Amino acid sequence: MLPKTQTVSLNLSPEPGTLDPRKARDLTSCTLIRMLFEGLTRSSKEGTTELAIAKQIDISEDGTRYTFYLRDSQWSNGDEVTSYDFASSWKTMLDPRFPSDVVYHLFPIRNAQSIKKGELSVDSLGVQTPDALTLVVELETPIPYFLELVSMTPYFPVHRKFAKENNQWDLDPTQWISNGPFTLKEWRHTDALLLEKNSEYWQADGVRLEKIEFCVTAPDTAIRLFEEGKLAWTGSPLSTIPADAIQSLREKEQLHTTPFLATSFLRVNTAKPPFTNVLLRQALSIAIDRKAITEHILQGGHQPATALVPPGMGLSQHGYFPDGDVDMARSLLQGALNEWRMQASELPPITLSFVNCDRNIAIAQAIQKQWEKALGISVILEPVESKIYFQRVSRKEFELALGSWTADFNDPINFLDVFKTKEVGTNNTQWENERYIDLLMRSSLCRQEGERRQCLHAAEKILMDQMPIIPIYHFAMNFLVQEGLKGVSLSPTGGLDFRWAYWER
Repeated sequence: MLPKTQTVSLNLSPEPGTLDPRKARDLTSCTLIRMLFEGLTRSSKEGTTELAIAKQIDISEDGTRYTFYLRDSQWSNGDEVTSYDFASSWKTMLDPRFPSDVVYHLFPIRNAQSIKKGELSVDSLGVQTPDALTLVVELETPIPYFLELVSMTPYFPVHRKFAKENNQWDLDPTQWISNGPFTLKEWRHTDALLLEKNSEYWQADGVRLEKIEFCVTAPDTAIRLFEEGKLAWTGSPLSTIPADAIQSLREKEQLHTTPFLATSFLRVNTAKPPFTNVLLRQALSIAIDRKAITEHILQGGHQPATALVPPGMGLSQHGYFPDGDVDMARSLLQGALNEWRMQASELPPITLSFVNCDRNIAIAQAIQKQWEKALGISVILEPVESKIYFQRVSRKEFELALGSWTADFNDPINFLDVFKTKEVGTNNTQWENERYIDLLMRSSLCRQEGERRQCLHAAEKILMDQMPIIPIYHFAMNFLVQEGLKGVSLSPTGGLDFRWAYWER
């Protein structure tokens, strides 16, 4: 039954950690932020990059200077969106005192990284604002994907005056100003969020939905609500479909499955013994039977991952190491034990931390059993609430942590840059490799795409040899959507966009 109004109801789990574009790192937060804010460029209906707040762009011949000319647009309170808002947002992120795990995305801008380290004043940032509607950005080196980069949430503006006066604005819907197709009206934490159409949005005439309602509920409950017609959409990318429901949903021809440029992996705290030993890290990785996990636990079209970068990006089709080779894993573990001059029985239990949800519990239990059977290693499982999990990972207070990464744009660099240096806020493994850094730097200077991909492939091989992360599987998106809902855009990066959505009458 179609609703009487242009309102959609969706499930999400867990709720967003923040709605501040300068801080968000998880997919749920970034998805909602894209509904609330808009940057210089954005992803189109077809998945390509198109102009948004920028109406025109001039690029210098050497590719290091971008001049963005902004269109007339307003914040939800009627104030003009200006170049000063963009510049202020970026400079705030680069303040060494400002907490942001995604600030490294700004490092292609001239002097940005040195400013974040406290080595230079923010006044030296390669950003100029000649007037309210002109923004000039100077890069350290040419970046072939820079227009895709500025479509990401860290490059979005926030209302500069409002943000300075309200430190907790991103968690308080009673104080809210945004510039996207929707604006936040209500947020009952751990329960529900309500978005309403932003009448001040520059393309408001093309936005047909009046409201988007999000309920925070368990995946199995969400399926029941969907079948009762109370949810328009459930499943990827904002929640999951329970594995035990996938087969029946597929038989009823309700399940939609589509590729997803995302990878699940274990972060390894490489500075914490015994994980300082690369042979142990390799043994743990090769002992995992990924095929069994994807076929018997996940079931929804996910693929075993023996690389970080998804195969859809074309960097490596066959991965870098074998899946579930117990003999090789035992040999590698014995090599580590020989270096330590100890027996396997003397190894202390290792702790695997993860966000507490049904799918993560099932995956963690499978890995626990596989390691205990193949290697004789005792594993302690530590499920924690989402906010606590990210705090611990950010502070490096873990041994092994089950996580994932989703591409913000369709390029391998988006995965590989995550582990470029120890200081990158999304790395958290305390691993760094000079050769790896050099290859990523060289890739940004390559004029030929083939040469660039060779650099990226060599870099990924180093990452997979050193194993500061242990890939588990490449995601597929599984979701349910009511037949009458049209115009929803879902990209391979998990970009769920409702600005063109509507109920068909």
